[in-house]
Amino acid sequence: MVGRSNMSALRRFEEMAKLLASPRAKSELMRGVIDAGRRTKTPVQRAVFRQMALKPGNYNSYVVAGTRGVPRKELLAYDIFGVKGGAKIEAYKGLRAVSRGNKLNVGRKGGDRGVVRSGVWNNPRIFKRSFEGNAGSFYAMRPASAGTSSRAPKALWTFGLKVSQPRGARGRFEATNVQYGKVRKLFGPALMKEIPEDQSLMTFMAQGPMHLEQQVMKRVTKLMRY
Repeated sequence: MVGRSNMSALRRFEEMAKLLASPRAKSELMRGVIDAGRRTKTPVQRAVFRQMALKPGNYNSYVVAGTRGVPRKELLAYDIFGVKGGAKIEAYKGLRAVSRGNKLNVGRKGGDRGVVRSGVWNNPRIFKRSFEGNAGSFYAMRPASAGTSSRAPKALWTFGLKVSQPRGARGRFEATNVQYGKVRKLFGPALMKEIPEDQSLMTFMAQGPMHLEQQVMKRVTKLMRY
């Protein structure tokens, strides 16, 4: 009786191994991986949205639009990754102009102090050499190592009185010996770099294996019925 039982179990095991190695089984397993990936992608997107401290209204237009979920059949895997760089600083929470004497500027040299404060990464910070332009636009002067401009950047002469600066007939600055640093707009953290980090990564590690086990076992159970 024992020998017959062992032989029967062995044959059943061989049949199961052949079934799982078949093209049909591989296709079913891949469907399970895709279902798990799709179920994991949404909580990962929500986590990275909170992690980056984006303002409401930027979830669909920035996070969802900039996140990809791609099946990898050859690896039996599902990749979740970002394809967008940093959003304009106006998209993040806690954005406002403060004085150069703000405590977040402590320890910075005079030229490195800024006035643009933001809550990116849920951590209040002031951008170095930053200033506010017209209509709530925000900029930063690049360091000397990034090069200089012999002409005042537009962002510096399109707002405020600046009575001490000489102007030409058209209202533009006249030639001076002042060397201005190049100006750039302020951007926050990049989605493509944030997804594999911190809260987003922890969410993936917590939910990915759980969904994978559920969805793959559902497919395996289905295969075992036949």
